[in-house]
Amino acid sequence: MLRAVRHSFEQHRAARKFAHLAKHHPLRYLFLEVTRKCNLSCTYCGSGCSPSWSNREMESSGWIRVLHQIAEDFPPKEVMLAITGGEPLLKPGFFDIIAEADTLGFPYGMVTNGGLLDREAARKLAASRIGAISISFDAPPELNDTLRGKGTARRVEQAITNLRKAGYKRRLEIISTIVKPAVPNLHKLREHIAGMKVAEWRLAPVIPIGRAAGTEDLIPDAADIRAILEFVKAGRADGLLPKPEFGEECYLGPSYEGTVRPFKYLCRAGLTVGGILCDGRIGACPELPDCFVQGDIHTDRFKDVWQTRYQALRDRAWTRRGTCASCDSFGACQGGSLHLYRDLDGQPIRCFYKMLEAD
Repeated sequence: MLRAVRHSFEQHRAARKFAHLAKHHPLRYLFLEVTRKCNLSCTYCGSGCSPSWSNREMESSGWIRVLHQIAEDFPPKEVMLAITGGEPLLKPGFFDIIAEADTLGFPYGMVTNGGLLDREAARKLAASRIGAISISFDAPPELNDTLRGKGTARRVEQAITNLRKAGYKRRLEIISTIVKPAVPNLHKLREHIAGMKVAEWRLAPVIPIGRAAGTEDLIPDAADIRAILEFVKAGRADGLLPKPEFGEECYLGPSYEGTVRPFKYLCRAGLTVGGILCDGRIGACPELPDCFVQGDIHTDRFKDVWQTRYQALRDRAWTRRGTCASCDSFGACQGGSLHLYRDLDGQPIRCFYKMLEAD
């Protein structure tokens, strides 16, 4: 009885928090997908990033104009920029973009696969004000090379060495996209990251979108999800480094919420998180499908879009159908992470909460 009352209270509190953010939507995090070109072509990539990507993209001068526009309309110190790709270091003028972010006073970080982070790139990053660098590394070295390409593990290790020799002392993080073959190797992966002396580690099961949607044999099942969560739960309690953190996808239920990550679940897309895609389209997280695109930076001012659109992201009533209609955790979940929807009429691709209940 007491547990049911506590659960109901948590759901109401989460729903109130969502409603507050939906109403006020303070912009706190802005994704800048500066390119979709990548030096890798991972089978389980959540997008179409590849070395051969040749679609229209904004030039660095366009991104600099965007930064000035955002700085005119929002307090730069309150908006964290997440510079993503593709591989950002492939973007011509990338260092001009971050230099302008420095000048305007934005906090910012980047996600990279590390393959192009040579000594010169490390020197420039260390000399900048970049506050966080997240490097992709998905499995122990041999398996990582099988999954991502020969030599990718060594190049990550070299990238970390280059950053340290260049004097970079701010936040350094390993992010791991966990595919099914990596689940039994999580302890080995943690040991390897510890050997690289990286203290922060965020891991998440591969999302079945983009190219990954066609790799069913790599998608973790319910038993794998539970194994990952139990691993993270134990790892966050044992006092050892790196301290694992589960990714932001999905409400997980009372057994894991508040223990496997340092926050309670909430999909903030459109609430506090915005985004600009490589071609100038305005949305939220780069992983969201086209149905969530809200405008275009070439014709719309971002502030106007942020203030007057995003209706489907701020009123999630449309998600309350199918299994979500009668779910006792809808208050906290609000239909799940929006990157799991292919359109506004369907169901989420997966729900960890329901998967764990059925396991």
